[in-house]
Amino acid sequence: MKRLMLLMIVFCFGCILLAQSTISLEEAIEMARENNLSLQSSFFQMESARWAYQNSRTQFMPKINFVYTGIVLDQEIESFGMVLQDKQNHVTSLQVEQTLFAGGRVYNANQMSRLQYEMSQNDYQKMQLETDSRVTENYYALLRTSSTINIMEHNLSLCNDLKENTEILFRNGIGVETDVMQWELTIIEIENQLNALNNAFETQLQGWALILGIEDIYNIPVPEYKAVDDTMLEIREFAMLDNSIKSLRMNDFLTRVQQGNFDLINLGMTQETLQYSRRMSRADFMPSVFASFSSELSNDTRIDQIRFLRDPSWQVMVNVSIPLFHSFRNITNYRANEYQVMAQNRNLEEGTRGIEIQARQAWLDFDSSVNNVLQNEKHQNLAERSLEATRNLYQQGMTTNVALTDAQNSAMASAVQYINSIHDYINAKNRLNNMIGGNQ
Repeated sequence: MKRLMLLMIVFCFGCILLAQSTISLEEAIEMARENNLSLQSSFFQMESARWAYQNSRTQFMPKINFVYTGIVLDQEIESFGMVLQDKQNHVTSLQVEQTLFAGGRVYNANQMSRLQYEMSQNDYQKMQLETDSRVTENYYALLRTSSTINIMEHNLSLCNDLKENTEILFRNGIGVETDVMQWELTIIEIENQLNALNNAFETQLQGWALILGIEDIYNIPVPEYKAVDDTMLEIREFAMLDNSIKSLRMNDFLTRVQQGNFDLINLGMTQETLQYSRRMSRADFMPSVFASFSSELSNDTRIDQIRFLRDPSWQVMVNVSIPLFHSFRNITNYRANEYQVMAQNRNLEEGTRGIEIQARQAWLDFDSSVNNVLQNEKHQNLAERSLEATRNLYQQGMTTNVALTDAQNSAMASAVQYINSIHDYINAKNRLNNMIGGNQ
């Protein structure tokens, strides 16, 4: 009966939550994706990188400008009685500029910008996954705290009943006063623990509101009831697998980590970006060719009319720049970029190995969490049976109050530990999902 009662209160809310609205995990994730400030900031950074990439593509295209020149003199310019320049003169022209060759600067800059945009997309997807993970972890953390509160309140109620029974025995001359005092001390300890847990729950709610992007701190929805039946079913199914099947699953997990881990993808993109940066530094050794075309639309300056006897119509200019000596700036810049690429290669190698180690550890933690849940379930069953047997013996006068108190505390601790182990399993499973980029 007590086992059934415990299962009913696991992941439930106590009376402290009845006045608050509830929210499902799916609704909480959706709310966080819409309102979370960190996620919004990551989205804006991605949009900034997108427009920077679009800007880099414009460097391949010509620049067309409309140019207006106005000249105002203090007096007309005359020569031999002829006006050469009026006091006010206006010239309009159309200019077209185009880079013909820049040693690969434009192309490499465009590719670097493209990679920056792709990295920002990767970062945004990673932030989405991290936000979902934070929502999930905090969701179950709130359930864990509320469940612990419920268990302790149930235990407090049992301790009060036992204290009353002990007082009856004492008044009838069967018990001793120290037993009553012992129960009073136990009740005080549980009340102190409950007060600390309630305060911790309120603090967790404030962090929960921040993750969800809720501004009204007085109307924070709390996680709704979450049954453990499906969770326990998948735990038992995994525990029944052969070691060979578990090994195959772990290898498949490690392969998916190499393919979808966001940190590994970013390391590879950073390496590629530095390679383009090194190629760009080679452009300092190469010539650049720039062409411009200008066509006058109107020109009312008298001096031009007299000098050329007609308005100039158009002109083409080609600028060729060949680097001869730049105080070794091009050489030192190239060498600096070359060593950056070499350093990033080492970082990629180390990062790949480090993430593989983290992935293996995450899998082992997941496997251990499964065993911990099953072991704590057994321990909790034994603690409940021990408490029931000790209570019967105490009522018959065949055991001490100290033994009953120890059994009561052991049952409460085992129930809390059982709940914690289930949440540890959920968090371990969530970490596996993060390692493979959310492609569970």
